Amino acid sequence: MKVISFFSRLAIICNISFLLFIFFQKMESAKPVTHSSDTVSSISFFKDIVITLGIFAIIINLLMIIVYSIIIITGKYKLLPKWMAIVNCLFLIFQIFYFFFR
Repeated sequence: MKVISFFSRLAIICNISFLLFIFFQKMESAKPVTHSSDTVSSISFFKDIVITLGIFAIIINLLMIIVYSIIIITGKYKLLPKWMAIVNCLFLIFQIFYFFFR
């Protein structure tokens, strides 16, 4: 169960990164477009990590929901961190809506 707890926490971190990913995307789209030749805008290391974890969040959430379902079916749900499962499930619904239906 320590492994499941670890991956649940990792999913929470990825979900927070997903929210930051959306925030950075809104900030970038609000910037005025400047046309300059041969310039490449650099993304800071923090932004790069947040973008990677934000996109990875839907995959890890889907895997965690599958694991949560297996735990509930086997009847060991008392060992499951309930609030993390609920938060990850809600984030998965939001991420599916954001990536596929937006």
